[in-house]
Amino acid sequence: MSLSLCITGRAYEITYIRMTFQSIRPESFAIYKRTSKDGAWVPLQYFSSSCESTYGHSSRELITIEDETKALCTERFSDMYPYSGGNVVFSTLEGRPSAWRADQNKALQEFMTATDIRISLDRMNTFGDEYFGDPAVLKSYFYAISDFAIGAR
Repeated sequence: MSLSLCITGRAYEITYIRMTFQSIRPESFAIYKRTSKDGAWVPLQYFSSSCESTYGHSSRELITIEDETKALCTERFSDMYPYSGGNVVFSTLEGRPSAWRADQNKALQEFMTATDIRISLDRMNTFGDEYFGDPAVLKSYFYAISDFAIGAR
């Protein structure tokens, strides 16, 4: 399942994305961007308690100055607690070595620029109920996002 937001046909520099879940947060989800209507979706950030097997990235990767625009995977925000009201915050410049001079760094400016944002909700936190295979129990799970904010300029 995914949630896509078109930002009024104009490109913006995204500074942060914040979501508040009224349901349990997903176990695995990702934030993507694109820079034109028909352009490819490019990952900005992955969130998962199983980064390696779900997205092919280690949760221990670091951003280096040579590759400041790569999407990382973090286990942060993929826990099911709290059951309601859990926030997810992504800052495009957090942890990037040249963040303090992003206005002079063309690669970081391109990394931050988007016309559309997509949140891909890839795997639910289910207390392990998928292993029991009871369809009635699995149908009781859902995603609910009560607040979605994007900071941009």
